[in-house]
Amino acid sequence: MYINKFSIFAFLLLAACGTNQAIKPVSVATSSPTDIQNGFSSSPLYGYDDAGPKANIAVLLPMSGPAKSVGNGIKTSIETAFLRKPMENINVSFYDLSGEKSRRDLVIRDALDKNPDIIIGPLFAEDAINLRDAKPSRTPVISFTSDVNALGNNVLTMNLIPTQSIETIVKQMQKDGAKNMLVLAPDDNSGKLMAATATKISDAYNLPINGLFYYKSGDSNSIKDTAMRASMYSARSAANTRAREILSDIINKESLDGATRANLRSQLEKISRKETLGELPYDSVLFLGSGEDTKTLASFLRYYGVGTRDAAFYGTTLWHGADIASDFTLSGAKYATLPPISNNFVALYNMVAGKDPDYLAAFGYDAANLSIGMLYTQKPNEAYLFDPSGYIGTTGLFRLQPSGESERALRIMELNGSGEAVILQNSPSDFLTQIYSINTSNLNTVAEKELKTRGINPGNYITIPENLRYKSQYRTKTIGANYVSDNETVVSEAPVQIYASDETETVQNEEFEPVKLEKVSRKYIDSVEVLE
Repeated sequence: MYINKFSIFAFLLLAACGTNQAIKPVSVATSSPTDIQNGFSSSPLYGYDDAGPKANIAVLLPMSGPAKSVGNGIKTSIETAFLRKPMENINVSFYDLSGEKSRRDLVIRDALDKNPDIIIGPLFAEDAINLRDAKPSRTPVISFTSDVNALGNNVLTMNLIPTQSIETIVKQMQKDGAKNMLVLAPDDNSGKLMAATATKISDAYNLPINGLFYYKSGDSNSIKDTAMRASMYSARSAANTRAREILSDIINKESLDGATRANLRSQLEKISRKETLGELPYDSVLFLGSGEDTKTLASFLRYYGVGTRDAAFYGTTLWHGADIASDFTLSGAKYATLPPISNNFVALYNMVAGKDPDYLAAFGYDAANLSIGMLYTQKPNEAYLFDPSGYIGTTGLFRLQPSGESERALRIMELNGSGEAVILQNSPSDFLTQIYSINTSNLNTVAEKELKTRGINPGNYITIPENLRYKSQYRTKTIGANYVSDNETVVSEAPVQIYASDETETVQNEEFEPVKLEKVSRKYIDSVEVLE
């Protein structure tokens, strides 16, 4: 007679959480993480004899169809893990989870009929949800989806949760001294989730979002329009035009001494080098889309007068794999990303597959080793899977959470236009210090947020002679104001600057006759709003 470890696991799960909830981890102090890159010793399974396979692992991956390249890459890494450390008591079965939904559902049911002790896969959220609803609660699933909505009921993921990179990069923004930011996100479910996460994290880190704009991913017209709005191009261009007009008129129409004329010409030349004028109401831009979208956005932002000298650029793990390292418009930009795949695994995988692995393949190798470790350990499954100390895998430090999410340590990279991103900050090597503090569950969609700005007054960016400052033709207005006053009322009318009259200015029109103003009670002026 032997102890059925998995029955004990199911009993603990049902007693502690009920049949539809994730297991709660045993309270264990955090210590150094366990390195699982090299697999585990092939000692007998805990509580089992040595005769024949005593544990079953089902692997559900798309091995044909459009996603076969990704699925087979993960399959190869899983096979490599078991070939490296043969386990006589473990039976591994691969199932091709591809084709129409009805076919995939049949494959899932077929795999569950074999009563697997642990399942590796699926790759996609829809299949993970179907498996979550069909499987026994006691059966752990180590999937590869990045959709947190597909997790729960003991469905975990090895994949990176993109929202974690937002907290990592916001910490860097804060370290860099950023005071307020502009957020640009794709107008899709993923982009809105990222934007909601950024909003929550910005509040937690006291780094205000001063504007949030959505764009259609891959749509150059939408991206161009978004960049134009985000750059305040209309207002800043109008301010530049007005400033140049004033300087030109003074130079051409007024009697000036040589030094004054030279100074005005110098100002005009400087302003004429750009099409825009005025400070931006943000000092940093957080791009929440892919690297390709970011390249296009950065190009249009530069076209409309906003470059990395005007505002610092930041990105997330979604930049990984994009051809951005040589893009000069992104020079100086920083982003959060995973550590590189370990050289040992790259060499091993290359020897088996004849090519280098991608991150999903690396996750597959770690998933296999994690599964083996769970089957061979004498710890309860929940204590092993949710070990707070985490594990060192092929892509560095990670751990699994009872919610099903993986928590991965990220590094910060910086672009310098050289073709190679440089490491600005290495990823943490343990969880002794908490890496993430923000819970991003139950997020509400956030709407676009127009820039809050007091507008641009071209008169603030030029210096004209004192005796000409108050002539009517050289007066300026504030352009593009859009701000929230103390009583939280949105003010979009452009405030008008009113100057004292110039008594030395002569009116040349012979028909002009000044009107004598009657005295009025001041309290009426103070109690009403006078609009131009």
